[in-house]
Amino acid sequence: MTQFLSHRGESDDAPENTVAAFRLAMERDSDGIELDIRLTADRQVACLHNETLEAVAGVPLAIADSTLAELRRHWPVPTLAEALAELRPGKIMQIELKSPPELIPHLKTVLDAWPGDRRQLMLSAFEPENIAGAARAFPDLPRIWLTDLVQWFGRFPEAAAVAGQVKRIGGTGVSFLATEAATAGFVRQLHKAGLRVVCWGVNPDELGLRMAALGVDAMTSNHAVALRRKYRQ
Repeated sequence: MTQFLSHRGESDDAPENTVAAFRLAMERDSDGIELDIRLTADRQVACLHNETLEAVAGVPLAIADSTLAELRRHWPVPTLAEALAELRPGKIMQIELKSPPELIPHLKTVLDAWPGDRRQLMLSAFEPENIAGAARAFPDLPRIWLTDLVQWFGRFPEAAAVAGQVKRIGGTGVSFLATEAATAGFVRQLHKAGLRVVCWGVNPDELGLRMAALGVDAMTSNHAVALRRKYRQ
């Protein structure tokens, strides 16, 4: 059954990538949380999507050049450890790596210190080098390659081409931009190749419902719980 993961937390109703958004996802019994991580200047693994605070706080402060304390003067930036503390048993957390691979050793420190069940965790990234680095550091964790398939391949590809790319970079699954071009057969072939199949960008809701009907394993949505309710009613 398709899992509906709260994208940056339940971010339609709480500020994205904040403890409030993650906590709301858990309070609403979401299937899990998707979040983004970046490395700060003082080597803290922080939950932020963009390279600067401009989009969320209106401040052009670069994450990589600022300490966590400096960032928190403008926005309630949680660390990954704080986000993990909100994750309830049995729920999924998909952690998207937004910084270059130098982030990975610091991520490993955080995850190795977490006392929870690592089977709840998945890693994801658009950059093949981050997937490859994660494969070396986290051979036990699912590693999901994020992509817009048409943009990457130049057209909507065959499942075999996608599976080949994922395996070539050390991934165990793919998360692709939701599209009407996808079919149930395409999803089945990816599953047959041993891949976890996820999608993102499920706007409007009807597109997300269609992707669930195709049999994807999971999708991310800013209102995952409401979308799940629509699908299961």
